[in-house]
Amino acid sequence: MILIHTPIVKPLIIFVFRHFFQHRLGQEVSFTSDVSAFVAHSGPKMSYGDVPLGNEFFIAANGLLTEQGVSPVDITVFQWEGMPAFFATSAKSQLPFDFFAASFYLMSRYEEYMPYVPDDLGRFKAEQSLANNHNFLDLPLIDMWFERFVAAWTDFFELPPFIQQVSTTELVVEIPQLYAYKYKTLFRSFFEGLYDIGRLRFAQTFDRLMVVLRFREDPRIGLIEQMEAFRSTAVSFRFFALFTALGVHDKSLSVFSKKHQQELKSLSDYAPTAPLASFESTQKKQQLKEDINRFSGLIHRPIKAIRQHKLALRFPDTYRDYASLGIKHDYSMQYPYISGFRASTAHPFLFFDLGEEHQTPLTIHPICLSESHIRAQQYARKMRQLFTGYQSRLQKLHAPMLVALTNESFNNRSKNATFLDTLKKLLIHE
Repeated sequence: MILIHTPIVKPLIIFVFRHFFQHRLGQEVSFTSDVSAFVAHSGPKMSYGDVPLGNEFFIAANGLLTEQGVSPVDITVFQWEGMPAFFATSAKSQLPFDFFAASFYLMSRYEEYMPYVPDDLGRFKAEQSLANNHNFLDLPLIDMWFERFVAAWTDFFELPPFIQQVSTTELVVEIPQLYAYKYKTLFRSFFEGLYDIGRLRFAQTFDRLMVVLRFREDPRIGLIEQMEAFRSTAVSFRFFALFTALGVHDKSLSVFSKKHQQELKSLSDYAPTAPLASFESTQKKQQLKEDINRFSGLIHRPIKAIRQHKLALRFPDTYRDYASLGIKHDYSMQYPYISGFRASTAHPFLFFDLGEEHQTPLTIHPICLSESHIRAQQYARKMRQLFTGYQSRLQKLHAPMLVALTNESFNNRSKNATFLDTLKKLLIHE
């Protein structure tokens, strides 16, 4: 067991030390503020405070983890071993910065608790983040720091090298609307067609008409058949489907359509399937509860995972609501328009509610790349460069790679052929 001495044992300290020592290193960790107990401990130990107690492994604390509440933090970023770092510390510390406080600041999304200028959907913009402003948004910076920390730790105690997990790839397939044109009422099809005409989308209007008249299949037909290509690979996948009342930002097919219900149930029998939390539910917890219960009743399984539609995260309310409703896994930690690591890590971590200062049972699974980021590259060569850049970086760190797609990724029309072909080559390693 590893013993940590700190003058004050606070929930924030317990959370971040357990994340690295228990969840990442697989080692039990205990805490004490008793100097005599710390001195008597014969196993690996470290002190975390203002000054070292002796010649032990020591990390100087900058004070963030012992503060009460949330307040503006003055941050100066500097370069250390080719990486950005902040919360610089004294020369006596094993690392020149408070690795634990800096990691907590980024993982907890501390900056999103502070006042900010939201986008048109009320979301925190990547452009306002510390990571974007200091050019490390595309780096799993915490994981890179952790690698250096482990090297210092094992060297200090002359321990064998830390055996890390094998890097994995998982596809998170978002289904905001199961089909483009099928299973819609004539009234809805008519007005959506008028909208397309108003936007001069004549090809889409013709396509809709052909599907409604049953001369063509829907362009999003055959999702399961497309996913079969990944069955023989190490790539895993899961679906998140929107199944809620029609709203301004939620364009789900009708929850009353029996055919829609049957096809979602078929998806859930094929692979892990969970709700895509409606945009409206971010303002109404009761609706979130109703949506979760409705989805659970549809697939006949308890709901343990979720993804937020439009990535409309509001800290701490969104995750606090998920945790209170029994959700164990969230797959929303990313920015809508910019690729990278919103929490500066690729590894899953438990959500710490800064408002109530306690650790929740909700595990956050960060996503670094999505369909919109890949499509924005336009050319297959640039798509490959973006994807393989993240892939190689994460493989070196033995970190998981989560990629968010939509069922539109598997659109069977010719206009999507280049994207779909490139995607399959990237994931199947052709």
